[in-house]
Amino acid sequence: MGKNTIFMSILWGLAAHLSAQPFQVLEANHASFEIKPSYSLSGENLHSLAADTLDFSDYGGKVGFGISIFSGTGLPLRYYFNPKNVVEGGVYVGGVVIRREDINGNFESLDYKGNFMLGAGYTYFGSRFLKEKKNKNKVRAHGIAVRGNYLLGNFKTTFASLGWAMETFRQERRNKSFIFELGLQAAFPDFVYRDLKYSGVRPGLYLRCHWNFFLN
Repeated sequence: MGKNTIFMSILWGLAAHLSAQPFQVLEANHASFEIKPSYSLSGENLHSLAADTLDFSDYGGKVGFGISIFSGTGLPLRYYFNPKNVVEGGVYVGGVVIRREDINGNFESLDYKGNFMLGAGYTYFGSRFLKEKKNKNKVRAHGIAVRGNYLLGNFKTTFASLGWAMETFRQERRNKSFIFELGLQAAFPDFVYRDLKYSGVRPGLYLRCHWNFFLN
């Protein structure tokens, strides 16, 4: 074999080796690119993605019956047109507190006068979401509640309120919820007590807690 033939064989082998090296690098880069997407969608990321896509529309039902305390204690009945739009009516026990003063305007006492009270309301909720807790996860929705109550008897008073509402389900209990409300209230008394006429607008705050059980 001549020198030229040996020299050409060496050059050919070197050229083949150099041309193959970039291909191996590209293959390595391609392999790492394929691995990364599968890794980024594992573990907690997959759990968060699943939680964000749930609408929790299977919680609750159409009709709910429960017990309400504060701002009237009684038995409200709720009807859910859908999870976001709810109307309510109920019979409660409520009353008014009357501040008594002497002829000089000095405070004497507070008199409480109670009777049955009729009430109605409407609540608009936002989308339900999962609230993760250490012990028990909750499904919640925040909204706005508008309601009115009317006190019967000798101390007729109309109450109008507007407040923030929050409905909470336990994640494992779909047929029972707890509703908390807090907001502003205006009382419109229309009665006479101890020869004094009570009327006008009396502003204040209201608080309401409601345990709701779905009948269907």
